[in-house]
Amino acid sequence: MIRGGSSYISSPPAFSNDAKRLLVCTANTVSIFSTSTALQVASLEGHTAAVTSVIVVPGTKVLCYCWTASLDGTIRYWDFSVPELLKTLDVKMPIFSMVIPSIVGQPAESNEKPTDVFAYLSIEDKKVQENRPKAMHGQIRKCNLTASRMVGGLILKETPQPEFITVSSSGKFFGIRNKRKLHVWSVPAIDSGRSLAKKITLHHSKTLSVLAFHPTERIVAAGDVTGRILVWRGFGYRTFSTGDELVNKEEEHPGVRGNDDADSCSTWHWHSAKVKVLSFSSDGAYLYSGGKEGVLVVWQLDTGKKKFLPRIGSPLLCFTDSPDPTLSSISCADNLIHMLEMPSMDILKTISGIKLPHSFPGRYEGLSSGFAFDYTSGLVALRTESYGIQFYSLFDDHGMYEVQVCERNHQPGDEISVVVILVALSQDGSMMSTVEVKLPEEGIGGLVCLKFWALGSENKKFTLSTVIYEPHRDARISAVAFHPARRMAVSSSYGGDFKVWVCNDEIQQKGQTLQNSGWACLAVGAYKKKPMTAATFSLDGSVLAVAAETVITLWDPNKNVLLAVIGETLSPIVTLSFAGKSEYLVSVSQDPKPQLSVWNMSKLSLSWSYRLHIEAVA
Repeated sequence: MIRGGSSYISSPPAFSNDAKRLLVCTANTVSIFSTSTALQVASLEGHTAAVTSVIVVPGTKVLCYCWTASLDGTIRYWDFSVPELLKTLDVKMPIFSMVIPSIVGQPAESNEKPTDVFAYLSIEDKKVQENRPKAMHGQIRKCNLTASRMVGGLILKETPQPEFITVSSSGKFFGIRNKRKLHVWSVPAIDSGRSLAKKITLHHSKTLSVLAFHPTERIVAAGDVTGRILVWRGFGYRTFSTGDELVNKEEEHPGVRGNDDADSCSTWHWHSAKVKVLSFSSDGAYLYSGGKEGVLVVWQLDTGKKKFLPRIGSPLLCFTDSPDPTLSSISCADNLIHMLEMPSMDILKTISGIKLPHSFPGRYEGLSSGFAFDYTSGLVALRTESYGIQFYSLFDDHGMYEVQVCERNHQPGDEISVVVILVALSQDGSMMSTVEVKLPEEGIGGLVCLKFWALGSENKKFTLSTVIYEPHRDARISAVAFHPARRMAVSSSYGGDFKVWVCNDEIQQKGQTLQNSGWACLAVGAYKKKPMTAATFSLDGSVLAVAAETVITLWDPNKNVLLAVIGETLSPIVTLSFAGKSEYLVSVSQDPKPQLSVWNMSKLSLSWSYRLHIEAVA
């Protein structure tokens, strides 16, 4: 069995010490990609639930060790150059986030005597009773990785739900957001099971969504759900100060709420919605921010001036620096990770996972063909959220390219105005058809558009051949299918008819083939004014089967002559398919439960039928 199509964006990725590999959490595994080719080169397998954290141990470029944490309640230590599992620690509670400050802040080459390594975990305590008032399921706990045990009895913070932990690049601080509060801990200079991390709390009037620490100074930034960014400077000097540090004794603390431990707090605002990405540059001169607009904003920390990397095409989720100052990555909501050349922010390579389409509004839900197979190349064509068709390699498990079905002039996250509801491919993969619907505004409109595409002989990418507006008047299209051998296709509609389309080079005039390769309607068919709900050609193309709600009509596609009618089913047929070279036709009806029926074409009768019992998975 081939498995693939995982999400690449569930958790932040991590670069190897030489920046030549990117470690990505993909379901129960960690996939390792080459940053130069964006192709997967290895994987770490062993966790039995989703991996939520991957942390590369700093060191020389040849060192390839990492820690991973998972919802299966285990922490694992790997040599990812082999790859090989070296150690497993079971904390017996789902781990939603993990940081290891002592290794994050250590120099690349350190000769200091090794001490115990401690991790700080965000876990879920499932023993908390739901009926307790203000039940706290999330906990920040401490774990001794060297001794393979939790630090007993120490809970740094309880929260309603597990929260993501952010650690500073110096390893001196870590923090979480908790509704309208920011909790920041100072890591003890010499960490041990007995030492306690001091904590401060910074307050805001809105719910916070993300935070980031400056690499060298006591500056922490946080984004909120309204799009604002707050920058606290000089945090923790009263609480975290040591004997050799000067405490800021100024009475005025501009922008700081109440008695919060910070010298000042400034606010920046450009984003129109929740800030999802915050990260300081490695030199601390800039702050990167992003959200649903699909724009990476670069703020100059001293002046607040900004510049942009626009048109990324999808909401941003995570920005990750690498040990190489000229390379970073950005994770996007459409399951892409872009490799960025810094500081120009040019996209070098893209790790492409399967893109998911929009959920269908109301009346269009369930009336879609979400994918089509190209059997000659092993690619699957999938509808995407950005009004496109993604061609994804099932064997290589990565996206190959994307066809933009219609122009997208809106920003990511805007209200849906167009939906691509159908995609179909010819048997040899040389032709494609798509159907898009412009959604009605205030009950007016609802334009249906049928498009035919041709595969280029040189670049092997699809280009638009023909656009047909309202091919079935104002009725919606239920199915599109291609003839197996000819440049012919059929579209069926809920308006009560089907149309046979041919490419103009199929039409002969005086023995000459037309130069125009556009598509035109060859014939129209109907049956008792019933909605035509599905259509398909036989393997040799001699028979066209079209479902007229609960019955199946059989046609000669060349003469447009009705050959026979078979059926009927208890509910409308939504899918038709001939079973290879056999004499059987398979239909699927759905309402309320799917019913699979197999028809014998030689006897024009039902062979057998089975109602599928599909239980919902929680």
